[in-house]
Amino acid sequence: MVRVKCSVSYDGSKFHGFQVQNKLRTVQGEIQKALKNICKEEIIIHGSGRTDAKVHGTKQVFHFDTTREMPEAQWKRAINHFLPNDIYILDSYFVDENFHSRYSAIKKEYHYLLSTNEYSPFETNYIFQYGRPLDLELMREAAKIFIGEHDFASFCGNPKMKKSTVREIYSIDVSLKGSFLNLTYHGSGFLQYMVRILSGTLLEVGQGKRTPESMYELLEERNRSLAGATAPAKGLCLLKVDYSKEA
Repeated sequence: MVRVKCSVSYDGSKFHGFQVQNKLRTVQGEIQKALKNICKEEIIIHGSGRTDAKVHGTKQVFHFDTTREMPEAQWKRAINHFLPNDIYILDSYFVDENFHSRYSAIKKEYHYLLSTNEYSPFETNYIFQYGRPLDLELMREAAKIFIGEHDFASFCGNPKMKKSTVREIYSIDVSLKGSFLNLTYHGSGFLQYMVRILSGTLLEVGQGKRTPESMYELLEERNRSLAGATAPAKGLCLLKVDYSKEA
């Protein structure tokens, strides 16, 4: 038995998220179908996290265990042979049995991209077509309040979540490149819809509908109904997942 770690990129436009769902097209489902063709048995992959429907990934990580013997680099070629053209395996390595794609991760990076330009049908699957000016300085002031370890219950899309809603955000960068606004999030991990709710809330600050100081109240109240709207999924991309050198 060997454990194989892979990185995968995918266009989320035509997927119902990463995790397997009955009768729906998912990234995990397509990869597991490919592995069944290779290994001639059911293989379950374990992802570093779950992305929502229409969310993209440039370097998502997953692992799986198998008794099939094959050189580590050949797994990349073999899996890609059976995958559709909106998923691509970037690399494949053998790892120690103690490695876990989700639990061994130490940092995740998400990008939320939106356009302040007029609507573009060519960008609509990848960039939120916002089309309005924003006050970036107010958004940056608000973003600083989220840095550090906090209870992000107000920014969790699952109100019935029983596990801890405490997470640590290392940085949030608000940058404008031409007419494209990029919100970059680095953190230990993120709750369901957390990045999209944070983004939607920061956009309301940029519109002048909220003050940066009101973010303190949102964190303290732990009430999802008080935070901003959930930003559309298509602007979100899981850029990469980091592990310690030992992992």
